[in-house]
Amino acid sequence: MAGVAAFCLGTPVSPAAAAAQPDPAAIAEVVAANLGPARLPGVAVALVKNGRVLHTGGYGHDARGEPVTSRTPMRIASLSKSFTALAVMQLAEAGRLTLDDPVVRHLPEFAMADPRAEQITIRRLLDHSSGMSDTTYPEAALPQPDSLRQAVADLRRAELAAPPGLRHEYHNPNYWVAARLVEVVSGLPFAEYLTRRVFTPLRMTSTVTADNWQNPVPGLVDGHNRFLGITWPRTEPDRFVAGSAGIVTTADDLAKWLALHTRGAASTVLSAEGLRELHRPSAPDGRYALGWDNPDPHHGPRRITHPGSSFTSTATMVLLPGSGYGIALMSNSRMPLESDVEAIMEDLVALTQGTPGTGAPLPLGFIADLTALAAALSIAAGGAVKALRARRWARRRATAAPWRTTLRLIPYLLPLPVLAFLPRVLELIAGGRGVTFVLLSHIWPTFLAGAGLTAATGVMVATARFRALLRQRRRSAPLRPQAHTSTAGT
Repeated sequence: MAGVAAFCLGTPVSPAAAAAQPDPAAIAEVVAANLGPARLPGVAVALVKNGRVLHTGGYGHDARGEPVTSRTPMRIASLSKSFTALAVMQLAEAGRLTLDDPVVRHLPEFAMADPRAEQITIRRLLDHSSGMSDTTYPEAALPQPDSLRQAVADLRRAELAAPPGLRHEYHNPNYWVAARLVEVVSGLPFAEYLTRRVFTPLRMTSTVTADNWQNPVPGLVDGHNRFLGITWPRTEPDRFVAGSAGIVTTADDLAKWLALHTRGAASTVLSAEGLRELHRPSAPDGRYALGWDNPDPHHGPRRITHPGSSFTSTATMVLLPGSGYGIALMSNSRMPLESDVEAIMEDLVALTQGTPGTGAPLPLGFIADLTALAAALSIAAGGAVKALRARRWARRRATAAPWRTTLRLIPYLLPLPVLAFLPRVLELIAGGRGVTFVLLSHIWPTFLAGAGLTAATGVMVATARFRALLRQRRRSAPLRPQAHTSTAGT
């Protein structure tokens, strides 16, 4: 009817306007195509439009083999930042602070080893342009604090990587400070504040926040990693996440959160203007807002979004301002490249636009896993052959200059220091984000194992050839003449 009316009036109809509302069967089909041993074990989805919940559902199983439902608790990791930002915005609307106030005005305990920290504003915390960085304070590799008070106190030894407001650099401690600010200004523990002022008013009755990913949460089960091409249950390591990544929720509850952000009107928790301010980019990169990102729309509609990952789970949420849709996706796994979850989200967005999806191609993470495994096994097999032929190699090199032989052995030893400094190498590739061996063992254990196997293979070949060369040179060494004692008389 809308199409006929538009034709009669001479007004074009956009695909989004003409698209039929996605039904549960279509959503289930998209998700089911991305489940399985080579894909994702369990997924939960929430879909809303203009403040109205259209669908919530769970698919697949958890690490105990139980079905995932819309009421299954799951970690949303860095999606938690949008909740912390809203809590700060509530205090701003209550007149307790302004976003452009210096942090130290309301949180005198906040201090760093860099005097420029006094210039950090509350807004700069929330849009990650404070100057704090993993390059100067690698929080993931440091001893983890046990409270927000301790987390802020630990920053006293940290330097800034840039003047406040100069550049956007994603760093979790920004949100530790913001959460501590909420505690001090409101007079309530951060978790209690969220429960009273955010979760309860929105009827998010199954949502809680934890200080550490190892803290027990009723009904919560740790997720999975992929190793050797297969998903395996894993446990979360010690990681402080209060304010930055600690929320555990369900698809049913996350739908209510999306409804708040797609309603376009005031609510019991925040004004419409306050919500718009949360979504408005303010960071120097022109994209990051306050707990939300505005990525460049290379294709498809404009999006306001945020991803998140723990060590064994992944989540993402997307707002589509042009059509009023909001989509949230939670997965109980953390896979290499995280492309599996992105593929589902792209197809769900396509559903809302009435355009075809990708059709669930073989996941890039699965391909990367098998590629890393095949490469490591190939190197190990080639190394084994070289080690077995070490005597033959030694005979050919027996008369060569020692320095030439040494140069030939050095390449086999190079993978060992590369393995030792692998986190630092990956930090450079990742733009300074903190990388540790613990993190690598969860996000891509096959790659880490492959790197270890490659290093061990190199050491094996170098050792076998060196020992064979020593034996060969001993055999080839000329015999010394022996002295003879005369027994003749005089």
